[in-house]
Amino acid sequence: MKRASVLFAFACLLAGCDRPLALSVDALAADPVQLHALRTQCRSGEHDGAFCARVNQADLRRFLSGQSGPDEYQTLADLPSIPASFDGPDVPTEERP
Repeated sequence: MKRASVLFAFACLLAGCDRPLALSVDALAADPVQLHALRTQCRSGEHDGAFCARVNQADLRRFLSGQSGPDEYQTLADLPSIPASFDGPDVPTEERP
């Protein structure tokens, strides 16, 4: 009987070994590369809704905190210039035919 209880306890311990640890929002927000990969996986439907909600919350928290990674724009000067096609008209609208 003593062996059965030890075996049962051992089986219970092993049952939880294959479960991945749930990452917190702060842990997700700290790693931009992993966060980007997880966002891509969530878009393709590889994860459940609760996990994807945590990923979206981490992305929002990271965006609002002003953190940026090495491959992201850090200042406004780093942004590419706006093409001329998006600027206003060169000729005032009153002079147009």
